[in-house]
Amino acid sequence: NDNSFRNLVKAGARVTVVPAQVTLDEVLALAPAGVFLSNGPGDPAATASYAVPVIAGLLERDIPIFGICLGHQLLALAAGARTVKMHQGHRGANHPVQRVGEGWGDTAGLVEITSMNHGFAVDAATLPPGVVETHRSLFDGSNCGIAIIGKRAFGVQYHPEASPGPQDSFYLFEKFVGMLG
Repeated sequence: NDNSFRNLVKAGARVTVVPAQVTLDEVLALAPAGVFLSNGPGDPAATASYAVPVIAGLLERDIPIFGICLGHQLLALAAGARTVKMHQGHRGANHPVQRVGEGWGDTAGLVEITSMNHGFAVDAATLPPGVVETHRSLFDGSNCGIAIIGKRAFGVQYHPEASPGPQDSFYLFEKFVGMLG
């Protein structure tokens, strides 16, 4: 998504785009300061066969990772969680998402207005130890964000690059770029 790349650049990153079926060795050859897992359509299980081993390899090497939408789901799968097909997917703008869990300081409980377009979700009940929920939908309680404890890796289900807030979610790009130092 071009707007994701614009937001990463605006936050201070230099971006190199690689295809979805890139190998771990090809990624490591680029010596990335971090890896952004972009959005995409469909069932995450279809992409997981080739993407999850690469993401797991990046996690083992503690390379910073930020995933959105499908990228968030793939990060969760690589960390050991499962995804589920939603009874009713989330489509459109103005979806309220709340920051949950610890580590938010004065912004704990804050609600962001987000844009969503997905029919699968991370099953929060399957998050393994060391993976925490960071955002939750106020429409149906579904998972909308995770972070991996002890790693520089997090993801959100919604589309922060769509800027429906309009700036509610730009902090995520800044957080990721801040990890790249």
